[in-house]
Amino acid sequence: MIWLLDLDNTLVGRAEAFEAWASGEVDRAALGPADLAAILAADEGGHGSKEALARVLIARLGWDDDVPAAIRRFRAGVLDGVRVYDGVLVSLDVLRRAGHRVAVVTNGTSAQQHGKVARCGLEAHVDAIVVSEEEGVAKPDPWLLEVALERLGAADADRRQVWMVGDAAHADVAAGRAAGTRTAWVSHGRSWDGPGRPDVVAPTTREAIALAADMSAALSASPPGAVLG
Repeated sequence: MIWLLDLDNTLVGRAEAFEAWASGEVDRAALGPADLAAILAADEGGHGSKEALARVLIARLGWDDDVPAAIRRFRAGVLDGVRVYDGVLVSLDVLRRAGHRVAVVTNGTSAQQHGKVARCGLEAHVDAIVVSEEEGVAKPDPWLLEVALERLGAADADRRQVWMVGDAAHADVAAGRAAGTRTAWVSHGRSWDGPGRPDVVAPTTREAIALAADMSAALSASPPGAVLG
C-alpha cells in the first residue's frame, strides 16, 4: 500500500498551535474574546490568505509590522507550538514495518513545512516529503500527488492501492479523487456535508489510517466481484 498524508491538522496540530499562539497574543494586548474570534476566523484553520490574516493581526493587535513581517511573526509562533498528534508516529512506523510506503504531501512554504517536520521528528518515520512551494503546484491539483508517487517509486501503482489522507475536503480529498486514489478524511468531529463521501471518514488520523488499512485488507481478501459492507 502507498500512503500520502497531509501535514497540517493531519499529522501535526497546526490549528491548535495557531490558536494557542493567538490566544497568548490577545492576552498580552489586553484584548478580548471577540478579537481572538476575528483572528481565528481570518486564519480559516490555516487555509486562509496569509496576507489577509496578517492585516487582521496588525489591526487587532496594534502591531507596527508590515504585512510580510506580520506573516513571519505568526509563522514563528505556529512553529514554536506545533506538535505531532498522539500516536501518529506509531501508526506510520507500523505501516512502514509492514512494507508500505509513506509520504507527506503538504501545501505551504518550504521553510515553514520542513520546520514543522523537523520540530515534530517526522522525517525518520516517512519515505518522502513533498512541499507545494518546491514543486510549483498545490493541492487540490493532483500533480502534487503524482510527484509524491514518483518519489516513492510508485508512479505506476494501482491507484486502488493508494490512500490520500487529510483533513481538508477542498484540498486533500479533492486531490485524491482527481488522482484516482482512495481517500480518507480526518474529520476532527465535523460532519461530511459535501457530495461524494470519502472512502473513509474518521475523527482522528490514527483512526483514519486504521480504518483505511482494514478496508484495503478486506478488499484484497475478497474474491473478484464481491460486494463488501
